[in-house]
Amino acid sequence: MAQSNVTIYGIADVGVAYGKAGDETFTGIVNGLISGPRIGFKGSEELGKGVSAVFVLEQGYLVGNGAPSSTRQFHRQSWAGLKGAFGTVSLGRQYAPGYGYTARLSAGMPGALYNSQAFLVNSLPGASIHAGSDARWDNSIKYTRGKAGGLIGEAIYSFQSAQSGDERSDDDKFGLGMGYGAGPLNVGAVYHQSKRPTDNLKEIYLGGSYDFGVAKVHASYQTAKEDKVVDAAVAYFGVSVPVGKGSVNADVAQLSDDLNDDADSNSVSLAYIYGLSKRTKLYVMLNRTGNDTNAARGVQARSPGETSTSLGAGIEHRF
Repeated sequence: MAQSNVTIYGIADVGVAYGKAGDETFTGIVNGLISGPRIGFKGSEELGKGVSAVFVLEQGYLVGNGAPSSTRQFHRQSWAGLKGAFGTVSLGRQYAPGYGYTARLSAGMPGALYNSQAFLVNSLPGASIHAGSDARWDNSIKYTRGKAGGLIGEAIYSFQSAQSGDERSDDDKFGLGMGYGAGPLNVGAVYHQSKRPTDNLKEIYLGGSYDFGVAKVHASYQTAKEDKVVDAAVAYFGVSVPVGKGSVNADVAQLSDDLNDDADSNSVSLAYIYGLSKRTKLYVMLNRTGNDTNAARGVQARSPGETSTSLGAGIEHRF
């Protein structure tokens, strides 16, 4: 705290939610309906000749009971690196390209909990192109070049499990992302590959958004394939409309499972978010997910073959 080049930041996001799917019900406090609660430290040091040392340490926590959201202390982000005209090279636990691209281009609904793209993809075994925990990769080295308002590229390689002595892991991951933003248009493409015991999981994502002023629309299509484990695709469309000090947000998505019979799902979400200030928001969210006979997907409650309905309301404060 004594260093002026270190920033402390965070988010407190908590609400109450209800869910029902068949005979399954849920009522209670839920954390992070819009954004995952966190506290973090970030900073930089000028090293000369346009080069800076940069770092981020970020921990998630549960507002409802004050507990860490993981057994790891800085499980959301933990990395250090160098930044300059050459781009940014960073090492540690950090976001794979799929995290940022889906957050920007599939964000008709904010967050990862009620966003149809995020929670449908999160239901696929090991899939990582969504704004959730699987898109944070351990023991990785990442290169980023570019800036908002132009062409940006990312490449990341993760050694995943720690390696020491005679122990070696074979669960490495590799990711590429390429995007372009100019004026109201943003587009991007992402590829992730994860090593598995018998076959690699390969994911492809294509997405885009366009801001018409009166409304911003988002669309994406992605696939995830691994032999005898997953073969699925998710199509997504979302829209955000400014209304006074807030916005109306909606999305719809379809998950098609080509590996399992009668295992498709479709999802529709609707939300109203009201800005009390630049840093504080109130919100209410609704999701309805339909499932085939062998599918069990939903936000707050899920049961095979049953339609899931979820409703949540709460507050987000950023500091």
